[in-house]
Amino acid sequence: HFRCTSTTPPRSSGGGCCALTAIWWHGRIIVGSQRHWTIIVVIKMMSQQLRRHRSSSLRTSSFSMIYNHLLRTSTSYCCHLLLILLIISSSFLHNDIVANASPTIKDKHHLTAIAELKRLVPPPTKQIGGSSEVDAINDDAYYARFLSVNEWDPIKTESSIRQSIEWRKRVQPHKLRPRHCPMLCRQYAWLALTTGPGSKMILNDNDEQLQDDDTKKNKKQSPLDPPYNCPPLQSWRTTKHGLPITYFRCWKWKPELASSKESETHLAYHIHHLLRRIPNNRKKDVSRICVIFDMRGFETYMLPHIHKCINILRCQYPGRAGAMCFINVPIYFTTVWKIISPWLDDEIRSKVFFAERGVDDVEKAVGFLNGRKLKTGLF
Repeated sequence: HFRCTSTTPPRSSGGGCCALTAIWWHGRIIVGSQRHWTIIVVIKMMSQQLRRHRSSSLRTSSFSMIYNHLLRTSTSYCCHLLLILLIISSSFLHNDIVANASPTIKDKHHLTAIAELKRLVPPPTKQIGGSSEVDAINDDAYYARFLSVNEWDPIKTESSIRQSIEWRKRVQPHKLRPRHCPMLCRQYAWLALTTGPGSKMILNDNDEQLQDDDTKKNKKQSPLDPPYNCPPLQSWRTTKHGLPITYFRCWKWKPELASSKESETHLAYHIHHLLRRIPNNRKKDVSRICVIFDMRGFETYMLPHIHKCINILRCQYPGRAGAMCFINVPIYFTTVWKIISPWLDDEIRSKVFFAERGVDDVEKAVGFLNGRKLKTGLF
């Protein structure tokens, strides 16, 4: 029903519309009339609303509403084509924002400790705490994670959870985006692993070009990473246990180029990004994260910055570490580890793995972790 044309499609932003225009353009199914481009703009606007729906039933009903609206305002063949494109678009095949399954707390001693801690430190409002589904700070699971690393002692936990709430009020991790930490997001040192077409391209970039001082202008124009939403036709990658994976490339990390505030903002954004990538599995409690540290290019000047990262993870996100896997560690790292190890608490230290020499890339590291029994939830 459509006539091929050489007219360049309008530029757009956003996962849903970008996926649609890319498929139309490369498939040479381009509609030249202004009327049909208007429909695509409408789809883009509505897809942004759909991203806010966590519930699959809400997403389905909203999808039906969009289709029925188009059916009334356009020709049927156009609606059917848009329906097919929307179905295959990754923006509707996976959730960019997922709801973490809350652990079921049945132990009476634990429930009593949580109630007492809530009495000492009342939960903040949702407006202050952020999302009620991603890293909520007003539910029992949040209090339980702090209690679990303090022997379930409410008195001992009071000061740490109070400090964490104040930190979240100041930093507001749920509101952070890549634009708030552009220097570090352009280094491509902390990669959120994905699966699907094009997911390996960012792993095969030219390291020498990115480290060349003559390419600073190109660096400023490079896209920020990791993106807030998953790229089109891709999905966030996890271990077989369900832990979302971040791949840290030490040789690309230049923390000294960013301010102290941006370093804190970047780490808060990335940890919250990891938590958003936890699969929505109602049958299994998954609330922990996985980071693969590729230590090629490690320098001792990075130690103060590493200490700051550890403090944020330990003090603000207790009970979130699922696997911290180190690969390609230098020979002298044994001495460095004696410095770093005391900075960790027992809970994080028990999640650290040093892969053998044969595990020298991220794919082998994921396979190494998949062969191990990892703790995924609070208990």
